[in-house]
Amino acid sequence: MKRRHFSAVVSVLLMFVMLLGTACGKEVETLDTIDPNAYIKLGEYKGLTVSAVDVTVSAGDIEETVMNDLEMAAEYTDVKDRAVKVGDIAKIDYVGKKDDVAFEGGTGSYDLEIGSESFIPGFEEGVVGMRPGETKDIPLTFPEDYREESLAGQDVVFTVSLNGIQEKKIPSITDDGVLDKVSERYGQEFETVDDYFDHVRTNLMELREQDAKEAQKSELLQKVFDNTECDLEALPGWLVSKNSAAYLDSIESFASQYGMSLENYLEMMGGTREEFEKQGWEYGQEISKQQLVIRAIAKAENIELKSNEIEDYYKEYAEQYGASVDTLKSSLDEDTLSQYLLSQHVQDFLLENAVIE
Repeated sequence: MKRRHFSAVVSVLLMFVMLLGTACGKEVETLDTIDPNAYIKLGEYKGLTVSAVDVTVSAGDIEETVMNDLEMAAEYTDVKDRAVKVGDIAKIDYVGKKDDVAFEGGTGSYDLEIGSESFIPGFEEGVVGMRPGETKDIPLTFPEDYREESLAGQDVVFTVSLNGIQEKKIPSITDDGVLDKVSERYGQEFETVDDYFDHVRTNLMELREQDAKEAQKSELLQKVFDNTECDLEALPGWLVSKNSAAYLDSIESFASQYGMSLENYLEMMGGTREEFEKQGWEYGQEISKQQLVIRAIAKAENIELKSNEIEDYYKEYAEQYGASVDTLKSSLDEDTLSQYLLSQHVQDFLLENAVIE
């Protein structure tokens, strides 16, 4: 039985949802038509302090990246004349039984890397020493905190058949042909090993700097939100309702991806429908406040999108992901994208006008 981690934390990015269109011939309010300052009072947002972030790339960081690249270039060789050892790929069939009855989800076939800790504790240790063609019973006990309550802390027996062994050999970057494989993976030709290491170092540095900047912008934005006065109960009802509905829909969609109904999800989380809807409304209020803050700063600082910015964004990402512009627009409408891009400009402004300590 593979050990699976089901995260209870669902990160949903819905800051930029808008209410659009008309109803019954009457124009409906949108974020473009209302005055954000009628609902919020901005506090300090320029000259805020933000933490400096260490973007140093160590030799260990480079080594880790190189090892990951070499792992991708690993070669696998079938082994028939010895037993399984740590590091091997064991090709197995398995049947898990509790009280001599096979339990749901406990039967399957798998290419198991010994040492990966992919299965419950003790499973991989039980496979070590087996030889191709051998079948073995491995008695185990599920962890007390196992996600499936009917199996948590229970004694079971896995009947494991070893169909074959593959030995994984991780090459050296100096081995023949390895640099070519790495070059192919990066889509960039490295003539020497030093060129490759330089690229790794530069790439890591750029990623660290990008992550640092995003962390600083998030920190600043949160400070701005905290500095803003707002009566959440007085926010436009249509805006809160729209953001709340989007949140609730996203949770339901998340649950369906795991084959669960919303009711099943709520039961698993130990919550009620009433609590769920209350949480959704509170979320809708907070996101609505954040949207209005972004709009208020943009208005105060004359921050606007360029005339062709949205279309250029679609074209750039369509090319990057090999999709059509129409496909991207169907999954990310122009108004939502407009809100996102405006927020990015505001966050850039906050960082440009911040004090880094």
